Amino acid sequence: MKNKKTDKKITTAADRRPPKKVSRKTLRKRLFIKRVISFLIVTIFVSLGVYASMKILFIVKDVNVSGTSIFTEQEIKDFLAIPNEENIFKVNSRELEEKLKKEFKYIENVNIKKRLPNRIEVNIEDSIEKYYALGENEYQVYSQNFKYLRNAVLLLPDAVLIEADMSNEQAMKTVINLVNLFKKYEMTSISKIIVRADNTIGAVYDNRFDIEFGTMLEIEYKIKMCKKILEEKIPLTEKGLIDATSAGEIVYKRQ
Repeated sequence: MKNKKTDKKITTAADRRPPKKVSRKTLRKRLFIKRVISFLIVTIFVSLGVYASMKILFIVKDVNVSGTSIFTEQEIKDFLAIPNEENIFKVNSRELEEKLKKEFKYIENVNIKKRLPNRIEVNIEDSIEKYYALGENEYQVYSQNFKYLRNAVLLLPDAVLIEADMSNEQAMKTVINLVNLFKKYEMTSISKIIVRADNTIGAVYDNRFDIEFGTMLEIEYKIKMCKKILEEKIPLTEKGLIDATSAGEIVYKRQ
């Protein structure tokens, strides 16, 4: 039988005291400390993850070169000289693109892309000798986008001859504008473009037709009408002069 006296709970004065209240300031302090500790822990783990990815996961393993038929893949890789075990995020694509275009004159455009996790793609557009402008003693050779390439003594068979002062900014703009319009209306057989000092312009089509456009006024309409006449009105075996100085009246004179 249990002794009732010994089973009775003995309470003291301390037990009868109400629990000590914690101030709001103390609670806020404790919460702040917990948050700081949590933040530090997360930061440490994130830092470790970033370090691991920089040193292990995103290391350049392959550089792929495409688009060029002038330069070899090894030539481009050797020039880029991306260090072994380089992190892909440290590769400055824009800077390398500019360096390539500066070093290799026959690179018209280049685009460098990073392909995660570890591949770099280098796509190159070669410069094509497309336009020849007559200088004092030689031809000045230009690419498809009018990038100066070199001087030459002889014309290539498929080159377009430019009779214009290419050192004159306005003349250059006029030539480029004409080229873009000929492309737009698919006049692919233009063999000569003429921009004179008095700002009158002309062209030679397929080495058979001399075309006079007068000024640039209504030039797009003039080109469109010349295209229509050349395709629909004039036999392929003929040669002659097309007077398109007036947009409202295109006149053809057979030679």
